[in-house]
Amino acid sequence: MKTLSIYIGIIGMLLLAVLPARAASEAEFRKLSKAYTLRADGSQEMRVQKELTLFTHAAMNGLYGETFIVYNPDFQKLEIHASYTRQKDGTVVQTPANAFVEVLPAAAANAPAYNQLKEMVVVHTGLELGATIVLDYSIVSKAGYLPELDVCCPVKELSPIKEFTFRLNVPAGKSVHYELLNASAQPSIAQRDGMKSFTWTLKEVKPRPYAYPSTRGNMGQVQAVASGMMPVFVASTWSRYDEALKSLKAQFQPGNRSVIEAKVAELTRGIQDNPQAVRNAIAHYMTELYQLGRCGVSLQDAGYRLRPASEVIRSAYGTQAELVNLDVTLQQTAGLEAEVAVCALRPSKAENQGLSTIVSLVAQSKLMPEKVTLTGTEEASLQPFLTVSSLDGKPLTMEAYLGAKEMQQTDTLRVDEKKLQQPAEGWGIVTLNDPTPARTLYAYAANTTIPENILLPRTMNCTLETIVCLPEGMKATPRTNKEISNACGKVVFSYQPTKEGMKVTRSLRISRQLQTPSSYKELYALLAEWRDTNNHTLVVKKVAE
Repeated sequence: MKTLSIYIGIIGMLLLAVLPARAASEAEFRKLSKAYTLRADGSQEMRVQKELTLFTHAAMNGLYGETFIVYNPDFQKLEIHASYTRQKDGTVVQTPANAFVEVLPAAAANAPAYNQLKEMVVVHTGLELGATIVLDYSIVSKAGYLPELDVCCPVKELSPIKEFTFRLNVPAGKSVHYELLNASAQPSIAQRDGMKSFTWTLKEVKPRPYAYPSTRGNMGQVQAVASGMMPVFVASTWSRYDEALKSLKAQFQPGNRSVIEAKVAELTRGIQDNPQAVRNAIAHYMTELYQLGRCGVSLQDAGYRLRPASEVIRSAYGTQAELVNLDVTLQQTAGLEAEVAVCALRPSKAENQGLSTIVSLVAQSKLMPEKVTLTGTEEASLQPFLTVSSLDGKPLTMEAYLGAKEMQQTDTLRVDEKKLQQPAEGWGIVTLNDPTPARTLYAYAANTTIPENILLPRTMNCTLETIVCLPEGMKATPRTNKEISNACGKVVFSYQPTKEGMKVTRSLRISRQLQTPSSYKELYALLAEWRDTNNHTLVVKKVAE
């Protein structure tokens, strides 16, 4: 007994030693500073300074071992002011010249028009547990490359930040609009040598969750910001948002009209008098480009510049904005009604928006295409949390067929020996068809609790009715109907015996997109019940002749 008590004590001490380590962060930003400057001559500078202390091998060897900086050397200059590692004993290891590796950004691969872009990979050297990475660099943009100072800067990182500083510097006579979303800090304002500066300082910034559920790309950014999880600085020197969009609209050009008209003639040969057939033909062509020819260079990395639509046809690839321009141009040339829908983050005041808040562009079409993968569905489902407008700045409502809608599906499952699992003589298990429509929400109920608000990518209202026809001589065992209803929605499972087997109705309704830590248990209860495989299976048995 004494020996057992000793073992229990040792295990308890080990647990006490391990648990705090598990709760600790991989690293910590001692300081993180981002400054954006508009100079009197129209040139701009973005300066980033960071001091990052490493605590784990994962941070040292993977998460923070390198820093990636994308810039356009045709219009921008990268300046490294300082780059070194301060080891735990105080030894300073300067980053050697061969640790600055210049490569082509992955987003620009297979896109020759954007092969001038560079990505500087700073390989941090001299790393060890407890070491601090120090990096200070600037990207200076030539006058005219960026029309105005235009910033959208998320705050949280994967590790906590002791002190975060955000600074705007503009000529004293230049007006600037700014806002800090999801936080209440106010700037200190100073003026010196003809420049006016606005400085925010945030202390003890918590990290964003590692496993924060969201969709990929910019729509995930929308979910993080609209949920309230991610603080974001937005600022611009545009006088109004529609003025910013006006400058972007000038980039949406058809180019060589003969190339556009030839492509439309090719796609619509023999169907010119059938608008739906024309819409389908253009949609099929564009779907291939959206899926196979999409270049990942962002609107911002492209300098808010687009190649004309005719050039996209010739090269068979384009950025999202370029593909949308081509999509709308082809439809309009074919006599269809279409326009560009601009989707952006939503600050409290419209004048605080700039081009940097744009998260997506969608080809908005009145006529729904058939038998193709629709583009714009994610944006439409998140529309209540976005600013959606035309290139003229007029508010838009995205087409109803793109948004989340009620889904009803009825099918018949004819069970044969291949579809029947037989765990024992005279017994069988029938697995119903996979409830695919709800799978998009599974990742949002992976844990029993959440530390931050989350925003679902869409609401859900689906009903799946399955008529199960069993082999002769087999009968389904009785099942009890289930229903769970709460403030978030409802789950229903109904089992009705029929002469041929069973009629199973499965229904899931999720009506609340924004989930808070206190209300999340309701979403979890619904999706946990829906995901329970027992609810999607039937037990059958042979009946006596």
